[in-house]
Amino acid sequence: MKNLILGVSAIALLGLASCKKDRNCECTYQDTGNTTIIENKAIKNATLKDAKRICDDYESSGFTKTCTLQ
Repeated sequence: MKNLILGVSAIALLGLASCKKDRNCECTYQDTGNTTIIENKAIKNATLKDAKRICDDYESSGFTKTCTLQ
C-alpha cells in the first residue's frame, strides 16, 4: 500500500512539473524599402507549447512577417 501511494504521488508530481524556461522568438520581415528586418523577442518562463503559441501570435497578416521559435 505504501509503494502504491508513493508511486501515485511520484506520477502526480511529474505531471504537475513542466519544463518552463526562457525562450527566443525570431521574426523577420521586409519594410517598404525592402530591407530585411530581424526582431528577437524574449519569451520568459514559458513551456514549449506556450512559447510556440506566443511566437505564432507575433506574426502579422498586414505584411509578410514570419516568426520562428529558436
